[in-house]
Amino acid sequence: MLIVVSGCVSPEVAKETVTADTQRPVLIIKPVEYKKEVKPISVPTSKSKVIDGKASYYANMFQGRKTANGQIFDQGKLTAAHRTLPFGTKVKVTNINNHKSVIVTINDRGPFIRGRIIDLSSSAFKAIGNPRTGVLNVTMEILK
Repeated sequence: MLIVVSGCVSPEVAKETVTADTQRPVLIIKPVEYKKEVKPISVPTSKSKVIDGKASYYANMFQGRKTANGQIFDQGKLTAAHRTLPFGTKVKVTNINNHKSVIVTINDRGPFIRGRIIDLSSSAFKAIGNPRTGVLNVTMEILK
């Protein structure tokens, strides 16, 4: 069974209905400002200035791309990536096997492979070891 109801509303009744609906309380929500906490990157203390670990080097595919600090990466420069050291930090990296060393500047973030402490540019890696090895055991001394 279907019942259809229709009717007309006079303008006065419609006007009353509209005013009754618009007098409801309105909740205004103001946006909240969130302050992002900036934590300074700490440089290791004097007791931990020399760190032992493994070093690798950048693949050629990163040549010409931007690094984390905005510079264009160049395999020919003596630069490196470290996870936490501030950009511009000078680091002396020494190959434990042949005692060759190179001083590099941190300009990127990485390496993101467990067990590695620093990613060197190709020229920095060649200065202390054979690139065919891929990974070297090194000591890293923070010079600032």
